[in-house]
Amino acid sequence: MIESRIVGGRYLLLAELERRGFGPSHRAEDRITGRTVVVTEIAVPADGGARERLLAEVRAAGRLRHPGVVGVLDLITDRATDGGMREYLVTEHPETRPLSHVVDGEPPPARRVAAIGRDVLAALRAVHAAGGTHGGLDPDCVLLTPDGRGLVTDIGLARAVGARTGGRGGFTPPERDRERGDTPAADLWSLGAVLHHTAGRRMTHGSPLALAITGLTAADPAERIGPDHAEALLERAARPRPAGGDLGRNRWILLVVAGLLLVAVAGMVLWAVL
Repeated sequence: MIESRIVGGRYLLLAELERRGFGPSHRAEDRITGRTVVVTEIAVPADGGARERLLAEVRAAGRLRHPGVVGVLDLITDRATDGGMREYLVTEHPETRPLSHVVDGEPPPARRVAAIGRDVLAALRAVHAAGGTHGGLDPDCVLLTPDGRGLVTDIGLARAVGARTGGRGGFTPPERDRERGDTPAADLWSLGAVLHHTAGRRMTHGSPLALAITGLTAADPAERIGPDHAEALLERAARPRPAGGDLGRNRWILLVVAGLLLVAVAGMVLWAVL
């Protein structure tokens, strides 16, 4: 627990959340609506345009309406406990766990990884359709609900204020390192890197999930698979296996083989009789 504190005269901070965010994140109560929200303290860089960049990203994210995107509700400037001024981002508070925590504990099976990837891809497509990009996708900003759905948060924050505090490397696409800017293709590369990190050794070579990851993480953006191709592969990989396993999946092959055997046996019987 933390010492009771109100941000912006409205949000009562209740407890700190275990997230590698852009600053301390707290579960909070909106004292006007009674709604439970998340309030994240963001240390804005000293350069003059940082707050304007943050405000622009928050406005763009706040206009998004998609079931796979954590909604942005407010941005407030208030004094922090050290006396300095901070920006406080207010978002929805779905009951979730960060994907990074899940991977650190017991990594999900490949089929579950593919389903998470399918959910995240749908959210990214909504962001891209609105004319934006995420700009910083990693396992810390993918949240998992109790029923296993994947949600995306922190859209545009890395672009506005820099990398998250204590964030992990390995999820930045090669073209972003060359300062070619943020593009939907760059977000797709990051998605592939997140899926590779999550699947680990549970991925079968040549499987739809492996093909999706390889296609998404091609170094040259022009050689990457597009969202439609990625969605089709992830959908296949997320499909539960038939109750009969390989027998159910390849039943038609077995029927053909059985038919040929029956024809051969019948032929042998006729030959013996004649």
